[in-house]
This record gives sequence, structure tokens and C-alpha cells, in this order.
Amino acid sequence: MTRLIKPMLAVTSEPFNHPDYLFEIKWDGYRGMVYLDKKTEIRSRNLLDISAVFPELSNLHQQVEKLPVVLDGEIVVLVDGIPSFSALQSRGRLTDKGKIKKAANKLPAVFVAFDVLEIEGEAVIKESLFKRKEILSAIVNSQNNIIISQYIEEHGQEYYRACTNRSLEGVMAKRIDSPYLPGKRSTYWKKIRRIQSAEFVITGYEPGKGANLLGSLIVGGYKGGELVYQGKVGTGFTNSEQKKLLELLNELQIKKPKLEVPKSEQRNPVWVQPKLVCEVHYTEMTPEGRLRHPSYKGLRNDKEPRDCIV
Repeated sequence: MTRLIKPMLAVTSEPFNHPDYLFEIKWDGYRGMVYLDKKTEIRSRNLLDISAVFPELSNLHQQVEKLPVVLDGEIVVLVDGIPSFSALQSRGRLTDKGKIKKAANKLPAVFVAFDVLEIEGEAVIKESLFKRKEILSAIVNSQNNIIISQYIEEHGQEYYRACTNRSLEGVMAKRIDSPYLPGKRSTYWKKIRRIQSAEFVITGYEPGKGANLLGSLIVGGYKGGELVYQGKVGTGFTNSEQKKLLELLNELQIKKPKLEVPKSEQRNPVWVQPKLVCEVHYTEMTPEGRLRHPSYKGLRNDKEPRDCIV
């Protein structure tokens, strides 16, 4: 087998236009490094073999020419034509072969190829992105379970608006002349996420480790007069903000929580009276009512806890 290649990573960005960049959908799925020769092998972002989790993708090597080939892309599950991360996550948790096969029939995954790293066993990572896109289009025969990620050039802001209007996660901007940098986070690639904002009640926190005094805030909102759990927020704090929050929260400590939090999601929690409200940015809410990609933005002293409605 070809040596394993770590995926190239992106930095975050605001929407922008630029003639040196192309723009494509930010697919809401699992990153997949796909090794194709006499069989299909799929590796996750951290290079774990996840081929058995998606048996419906086991024939990708039959739909690509000039083997052996290494592709980079995203594994998605489409619901009404839109990637559903929660549907994909339900697939990713399965380990029983029978349940995996049943789920593959009910919620089949699709591999969205957006880059090629090797062709006929030769590396092409030093070629420009534009050249690699040309190679990708020439060797992949798009079918029901493999498609090529389409893109536009220059007009990133308009493309971002079009994607977010369709409830897609966002846009990837990639410099046209850039090489592929395995395992590197580079400004050649920029991720532009659709961001939402809301206020939530702080119901507890988890202590941090090392230099981080605060690990995460446990937040919730009111539904039918009852406080319900909506997830944990572990990013967005400056050092001074961590100290400020802990001073306030430690004065509000209580022994028992005011809401139900699954045991599996508790990491040495410290419970507090639900008196503080914070603003949080996030990409979406899962069907279970949990925040995805939450980031703390600050306290909202102008908001009452009861105003935080689920």
C-alpha cells in the first residue's frame, strides 16, 4: 500500500473575493483519504482505517482510472440533497456488521472527491491545485457513490451567500497555484463557515488543564419552562475572560445541577445557579438540540436567563 498521507488543513476566514482563489462547498462530513488500487481503503483525518464503516464505498477503485490513486475528499450522507452531519454521525458510531449494512442501505454515504495526491503511484502534490483539479476530473467517473466537488473562481462572497441560503455549512477557498501540503495547516486553504448566534444560560463549567483555567461552559435554554441541556462551549475565551468567568461562577456554585446532562458528556463538572447568560456563535443545532462548533463571545448582562428559549 502507498504510504499514508496526512490531510492538508485550512485556516478560518471571512467571505472574500479574489482572482487567485477558487471556491467550493464546505462539505459537512468526515474527511476521507482514499487509497485506490486493487481495493478501496478509506482513512480518516487521523489516519484510522474506516473502510468497514462505509461498505457502500468499497468499489471506488472500480470508478477511478490510472490506479494506484490517492484521493482527498469528504464522506457525506445526503438528506433531501443536503449533507446531514447528524445522519453521518449515526452511521459513524456503528460497529456491528449487520447494523452497518442495514444503515448503508437506508442512509448511503457518498464520497465527494476534491483533490488528488497520487496517480499511477506517482505523487502530484507539488503540482498546482488547478492542475490537480484537471487530473481529478479526468480520472474519476462520477457515479451514485462518488462525485467531484465543483467550484467557481474569484467570486467567493456571492458563492458563500448562495451556499448559506441553501443551508450548507459554508465554503472552502483555495489558492489556485498552491501545492498540497500534507499535515500542514496553511493559508493556501481557508474555511468560511456559516455562523449563527444566540444567547444561552450558563449552568456549570468544567475545569481546564495546564494553562487553561477553564475547560468549557455547560449551557442550556428554557423549553416549556424547563431548563434543558444544549451542549458545552470550550473555545473563544481569552486568559483574562477565563479568570473573570471563574470568579463569577465560583460565587454561584451549587451541589446539584438544574438540568439533566448525560453522564457520558460530564467531565468533572462544577454546577452553578443559572443566573448568567452568554452569547455563543455556532454553525448549527443537531437534532438532539446540541450546539455544533460553538464559540464563546461574551456575557450578556442585558439578557435574563428566562429569555433564552430553545
